[in-house]
Amino acid sequence: MKILFLGAGAVGGYFGGRLIEAGGDVTFQVRAGRAQQLAARGLVIKSPLGDANIRAKTIAQAGGEAFDLVVVACKAYDLGQAIEAVAPHVAKGAVLLPLLNGMRHNDDLRNRFGSDALIGGMCQIEATLSPEGDVLHKSKFARMVFGPFEDFPADVRRQQVLSTLAELGAKASFTSVLQDPVDQALWDKWVMIGTLAGITTLMRGAVGDVLAAREGHELIEEMLHEAIAVATESGYPPRADYLASVRQLLLSPGSTFMASMLRDIERGNPAEADHIIGDMYRRAHDFGHDASLLRIAYCALQTYEARRVRGGLS
Repeated sequence: MKILFLGAGAVGGYFGGRLIEAGGDVTFQVRAGRAQQLAARGLVIKSPLGDANIRAKTIAQAGGEAFDLVVVACKAYDLGQAIEAVAPHVAKGAVLLPLLNGMRHNDDLRNRFGSDALIGGMCQIEATLSPEGDVLHKSKFARMVFGPFEDFPADVRRQQVLSTLAELGAKASFTSVLQDPVDQALWDKWVMIGTLAGITTLMRGAVGDVLAAREGHELIEEMLHEAIAVATESGYPPRADYLASVRQLLLSPGSTFMASMLRDIERGNPAEADHIIGDMYRRAHDFGHDASLLRIAYCALQTYEARRVRGGLS
């Protein structure tokens, strides 16, 4: 199976690189600067699960080569450009596997390409890129979950892609899970990441910093409750055991756990505000929920973006 990763950042670089190590035929579609980094240094991964320097194949845009699977590993604010970049690959028969947070991108991709071109997926990893372009994996935890959607069962073509990816992932240096259907896993992660991103960007601190505040514990619980309400109204209430693990992550005193969105803000970069927090708030509003913390967090993120765009951060 021929696999294309759209992007070779921390997420695409890690999972794509590990699939190459496992014997996968992987190519990265990247911009010129990233292609130059990969050509000069290789795809460098520094991880508690093992360091690697991998020779990576790259392309700048769609050409004559056809791919069976295209993994979309971009930031949500780049989705519009990503859709145009993958369109020629889909026209040649590729199946799309997005690894973005939230749910709105699945609707956008399905509206553009149809349900038969899409499978669902998400990943869990704490990783970033160094200034040199190395993938810095910060823990031993790395997980990818993928599968068909409940409303759109896999046909023969998508089932073959899923089965082959599962076989390859079983040999890779990350946990690979084929889940049928995949919807609950996507909603579960959104509940966690929506709460984490909402509270850490609003408070401008890690989980432990928020918990050190007088009302920190209560505010985290309130934001988690708002996210749970949206998932439940949508038909995907989180299981009790999953929520126990989420609370362990979000309510650990002294924890330095924070959303990558906060790191983006601290660097003056765009944030995935609309996709992760805004869409969660809009759904809560449509269901008739107050969701006051999501509302405030989204307003704060929009304020940051307006200031960033006008050059007011410096």
